[in-house]
Amino acid sequence: MERQVRMAAGSLVIAGLAGGKFLSPKMRTVAGFVAAGLTFSAASNTCAMGKALAVMPWNKTSNEPTRESVIASLPGAKS
Repeated sequence: MERQVRMAAGSLVIAGLAGGKFLSPKMRTVAGFVAAGLTFSAASNTCAMGKALAVMPWNKTSNEPTRESVIASLPGAKS
């Protein structure tokens, strides 16, 4: 998940800077918002982008293990 957050944040910064260079200087605000979000994330120990990416379909497994199923699969666990 952390890798996806870094990829998304980096891509947004590059897009904002490139857009600021070639389209409109106002596009650089995208990079500023990403930087502000990363700073807030570090200060508050939360990650809004990570939460948003966590609900994406490619981050869902078909059958997530439950605590009981993991304990039952351990060697020597009583059923």
